[in-house]
Amino acid sequence: MLIRQGSLQRRLFWVFALVTAIAAAAPLFFIRDALYAERLDLAKKEALSLAIVAKSILEAPYTEGQLRKLLLAAKERAFRITVTSASGQVLHDSHIDEKALPDMDNHLDRPEIEDALAGGTGISLRHSNSLGFDAVYAASALSSGGAVRAAVPLADILRGLENKFTSIMLVIAAVAAFCLSLSVFITRKIRGSMNSMARIVADISHGRTHTRLNNPPASEFLPLAHAVNTMADTIEEYKKITAEQQNQLETILDSMHEGVLVLDPEGKIRRWNRALARLFPAIVEAEGKSLMEGIPVPVLQAHTDKLLGKPVCAAQAQNALPDTAQRTPAQAGDEAVHFELPAGRFLVAHLSPPVENNAALGAVLVVYDATDIMRLERVRRDFVSNVSHELRTPLTAVAGYAETLAACEDLPDEYRKYADIIHKHTGRLGKIISDLLALARIENTRESIAVAPVEISGPLADALAACREQASDKEIQFAAGVGDIRVLANASLLTQVFGNLLENACRYSPVKGEISISAEKTGDKVLITVADNGPGIPKAELSRIFERFYQVKKERGSGTSGIGLAICKHIIERHGGHIFAQSPYKNAATALLFTLPAAPDHESTP
Repeated sequence: MLIRQGSLQRRLFWVFALVTAIAAAAPLFFIRDALYAERLDLAKKEALSLAIVAKSILEAPYTEGQLRKLLLAAKERAFRITVTSASGQVLHDSHIDEKALPDMDNHLDRPEIEDALAGGTGISLRHSNSLGFDAVYAASALSSGGAVRAAVPLADILRGLENKFTSIMLVIAAVAAFCLSLSVFITRKIRGSMNSMARIVADISHGRTHTRLNNPPASEFLPLAHAVNTMADTIEEYKKITAEQQNQLETILDSMHEGVLVLDPEGKIRRWNRALARLFPAIVEAEGKSLMEGIPVPVLQAHTDKLLGKPVCAAQAQNALPDTAQRTPAQAGDEAVHFELPAGRFLVAHLSPPVENNAALGAVLVVYDATDIMRLERVRRDFVSNVSHELRTPLTAVAGYAETLAACEDLPDEYRKYADIIHKHTGRLGKIISDLLALARIENTRESIAVAPVEISGPLADALAACREQASDKEIQFAAGVGDIRVLANASLLTQVFGNLLENACRYSPVKGEISISAEKTGDKVLITVADNGPGIPKAELSRIFERFYQVKKERGSGTSGIGLAICKHIIERHGGHIFAQSPYKNAATALLFTLPAAPDHESTP
């Protein structure tokens, strides 16, 4: 019989055992007392009967031989007969030799003899000093004035009691053993019923939801059976819904032209679709492995590790295809990584961070082929660069001739006016061409830019000097508070950024307005702000002002090319920073803010 510790069967068994023990012990306790009282009462009656029989014999005519036979018979039967005189002197005793009778104590003070002499009979339970054992004494008064006493040893009474009690205990023990066996049988049946129900529940938990608990062992288990069957129905329905959703998801993923990759929180590959397998065939054998084993692109592994909060290997970061891979901001919390494969294909991967309320899900990557787009973009950049370069020479010639015509002394005023207009517009076209060429150079990621620790105040001062004439025409004041903060940047390009931002601020600031420039170091970044109190920018257009040729609607026709902020955006991003606009901004109408990497402290500079 196997009883598991802590099991219901064990607990039920011990409950039955405790009840059986109580049921057996209580009767034994009371039966023992009752049997003892009954046996003692019988012994008293037996002793009194012997005393009365002995009295009848002694009061009849008897011989000495008859008396000896009476005393001998009493001794052989373990009874004691004692005859005393009226004065208490022992005349005869079945257990004492006649020669020793004179030396015996006077029995007049014995309780049973006192009662017998006083009332005819007397009974007592006490210890015998002469014989040394406990006995039940019964005495009867003789007509001659003496008394005859019979004694029954208490040991015989107790021996008989123990024999009977032992028999009773054996019977009760047999009944208790039967009850315990019955309890084991019942608990096994209950355990078997529970195990049967447990097996059904286990089958349901392992997906065999067609199983039902139809025959509970007792009516008390009906609510449990109903709950289990309801749970099985719910699980089966949930499985159907999950299977349908799974099929829908598989269909959607496999019908997508973009590659989709799901990673677990450790960055291991969990799932992909057909489009990704076409782009990277090795992904088919990489389930449960690292991203690099399925998509051997170090820059993608580096950005994924960073997104998942894992340490990025320095060697991996250095080999992360710096010339062909770019990182651009996507939606909040996402990243877009552009990279080029050895075969000349350009891909873009959008990395989404883990879902906060789902600890089992890691990053999600959506990869699509941007080869055609990148080629068109290159064609566009090359076209703009070439056309701009080719237009420079004829525009320079047109501007020169227009200036020469305007300088002629004998030229009519009307013609001189036309020459001035031509010269003015060729100047604007030249400015646009210069901006386009500058933008093309900045967009060329194959050309690296030289950066070094630069104090912001230097490039800012150069830009302020260039804008001084434009600001003085509108009596605009500058408030610069950049201190001695240093950044890692190209001084010439930083001057160009400040120049474009200040030129825009001067153009849109009111007469006698103020332009504030400030810088603040936060960790390993420096935040630079250029704020003005101009008309402001509509919220819907804040995200578009950095597009090339885009102008706020009410400012169109202001004489600008719409390229300046696009140039600033590309310069800042080439430095690893980020530029954005806020309108309104604190006490100003509009602010353009950008970040740059902070330069090391002077003490750490070699």
